[in-house]
Amino acid sequence: MNLSFKYELEKEFTNLRCGVKSLNHPGELPKMAQDIVALGINLDDKTRVLEFFNNKMAEKKIGLDKRIGELASDWSIVQSEVAKRLKDLFRTDLDLGNITVYLTVSKRCGYNHEKNFFFVTIDGECPRKTIIHELLHFYTHKLYENDLKSQGVDNTQFNDYKEALTFLVNTNFSDIVSPAKDFGYEKQKELRKYLEHEWRNCRDVGELTEKYKKYLIQLK
Repeated sequence: MNLSFKYELEKEFTNLRCGVKSLNHPGELPKMAQDIVALGINLDDKTRVLEFFNNKMAEKKIGLDKRIGELASDWSIVQSEVAKRLKDLFRTDLDLGNITVYLTVSKRCGYNHEKNFFFVTIDGECPRKTIIHELLHFYTHKLYENDLKSQGVDNTQFNDYKEALTFLVNTNFSDIVSPAKDFGYEKQKELRKYLEHEWRNCRDVGELTEKYKKYLIQLK
């Protein structure tokens, strides 16, 4: 697994579209999208949206090369250990390969596991936390999405599972992200509690996935 950090203005539009479609905030526009709409800009007007983001970047007065260097340097300290722990957690030899981490001025960060990229807020409180959160998503997609969906789990239920599973940031990477914590979303709060409770007994994501299947049956 190798992460490269970049900023591309065009990708701000991609991330905005991801945020608008988020299953974790149904009917709720990201803050940046709200600000854009308030200015009378259509969210589909790519030229004007990118102009908005260009102005936001200018306001922040962040030296991009310096910030990219800082993030890459900080991540290099923990990358090998994080990669090892992820493989241990998922009991897999799967290597995620080359992943691009795009910086964004937005707080809501999207990802695309098929194209191997995700977003991190350029001045966020703990980039390590966001990165590990997204890498957990990548492994969950690649190892369990097809299996779960083949057994009737729909997109919303899979989304709930992969989001709730990020409690692992706190239980297995706390020393790496401290003092930050991953609190997840309100939508998956109860499922997150259930998975964390079950985790104390199994310590195996594969087994936890089987427990989730049973959990869904009990809800019917």
